Amino acid sequence: MTSPPARQWWVIYREPNPAQIDVVAVETPPEDDAAHDKRCAELEASGQAAYVVTAPDEDVAGDIALRVWSEELVNSPTRLAAADAYLASLNQPTD
Repeated sequence: MTSPPARQWWVIYREPNPAQIDVVAVETPPEDDAAHDKRCAELEASGQAAYVVTAPDEDVAGDIALRVWSEELVNSPTRLAAADAYLASLNQPTD
């Protein structure tokens, strides 16, 4: 049994806070340069970004993007400090 061929996917995501990623959509990349530029502008305007992932299907692409985001988080002292500070702020008592 063979695996389906790998293809390219855009995993669209947003980061509502430094410790969280929300995958918004997984879609095929735009077909030409103009469509690519337009889609990038739309993502930026909406506070979203995209990972470009090669995977056999949308589910695997989403899983890969989540793993990459997690690895980037723990390997960046600045990002990790921001996430830690955010999580610590959630545990502060409110008066």
